[in-house]
This record gives sequence, structure tokens and C-alpha cells, in this order.
Amino acid sequence: MRKVKGCLPFLAVCLLLVGLLSGCAHERVDPAYLALVEQQAELPPTGELGPGDRFLLRVYGEEALSGEFTVGADGTINYPHVGRFRADGLTCTDVEVELTLGLGQKFLKEPNVQCTIVEYNSKRIFIFGEVREPGTFPYKNNISIIEAFALAGGFNERASTNNTKLTRVVDGVEIQVRVPLQEIVEGRQRNLRLLPGDIIFVPESAY
Repeated sequence: MRKVKGCLPFLAVCLLLVGLLSGCAHERVDPAYLALVEQQAELPPTGELGPGDRFLLRVYGEEALSGEFTVGADGTINYPHVGRFRADGLTCTDVEVELTLGLGQKFLKEPNVQCTIVEYNSKRIFIFGEVREPGTFPYKNNISIIEAFALAGGFNERASTNNTKLTRVVDGVEIQVRVPLQEIVEGRQRNLRLLPGDIIFVPESAY
């Protein structure tokens, strides 16, 4: 996860403190969750490609150059008229620039290239506990925590949804936040955008 200068180190300490202070306050929303929601607009992009990631390339007016591509295990892709280049660590925008320059130099006068992520396989999220299909899932750009539970098939009957725990590493510090899922579903709290590597655990209700 990239750092936002002057922001994330302080945020990590604040989140850790509010998480500890609110550990017993189950009757209200975890302040650490509210801090994550407020901070998410400042998060850096998470769209860097890695091995196994699939993306769609479209070149306007050139159907033969359009199609789906997968980043190889060595972090590269082989593209017509451009050759093999390293995509690992690039964003879709970076790929568009790379191919626009490459095609412009070797094949097309004014290429118009569009890149769209199909699926991240190099980045994962983890959902365990009282859900119908627990496991590891490919990260999708800007996926919310509610969308993630849809991937996991929803909750089991004994799920204690408002005691759901999110574990995330912020600037090297592992924090754990209680997520008010019922309030989010009912529209009383804002949804949270997940990040690659997030771990979600839904405990069993005591009743």
C-alpha cells in the first residue's frame, strides 16, 4: 500500500488508539470505522497490475488490436506491433500511455487506446466466519464491503453482522475495526471501500 505523505502514519496511530478505546463500546459505531470512511477519499489508487491480472484493451477502429490480455507470471504482456513490455506495477492509464506511444511509433498515426480492468488476481480480499461461501476472492477496483459479502454469498442465519471485524494494515500498522454492517445495509452508515489484503471476519451470534 502506498503512503500519502504526512497523512497515513498519523492516521494509523489514531485508528489504533480509537480502536482500543472503543473495544467495549458495542452499542455505538466504532470510531475507527468512521475514521476509515472519512479517510478513504485520500487513499492512493489501488489499480496497479500484477501477474495473473486480466484487462481489456480497445483500440478505436482497430478490432484486430482489441481484446482481453493477462499479465504473465513474469509480469509482462506481449502486444501486437509493440512487443513484450512489463505491465507489472503499471496502472491501466500507464498501459494506455505505453501502447499509445508504441503503436504511434510503429503502426498507427494517432492511436486511441482504452484499458479496462476485468479481474485482479494478484490482489485478494479474505472473508471468513458466518458467511455462506467463506474464502479468498480476487480484489475488484473500488469494491465496497457490502459488494464483498455478495461475493461470499451473504450471511448465515447465526451471523452477528454488527460485530463484523475488518483487519487492515495501515502504514505498516495492523488495525482491527468493528464494522456496523446492519447500519450500512439500512443506509444509516456510509459504505467502506476495501483495499487489497483486507481480512473480514463475521462472528457467530451468541443468541
